[in-house]
Amino acid sequence: MRIIITEEQYDKVVNRNAQLWIKRRFSLVEKELMETYDFTEDMICRNDTYEDFEYRFFSVLMDGLHPYFYDEENFDYEGLFNELIDLFYVECTEFYFAGKEKC
Repeated sequence: MRIIITEEQYDKVVNRNAQLWIKRRFSLVEKELMETYDFTEDMICRNDTYEDFEYRFFSVLMDGLHPYFYDEENFDYEGLFNELIDLFYVECTEFYFAGKEKC
């Protein structure tokens, strides 16, 4: 039996290097996430839209993780960025809207 899948399906199922990177270093990612919360807490009131804050939040998180992936060859920066957004979207929105109430 042959199964034909699209490139997008292949990338989602087989080629998940960013997801594997996160799994191997999850405690490190959680530590950086907590530091990102502390660092971006003051930025909530300065951002009018959630989308602006979300981009800034995950950019700060990626900057914190940078020393751990900058030396790897063929590292998928965009893939990791998107995986982190998918993984911590709910936490980020709750953090933003809880902080926005205090503004």
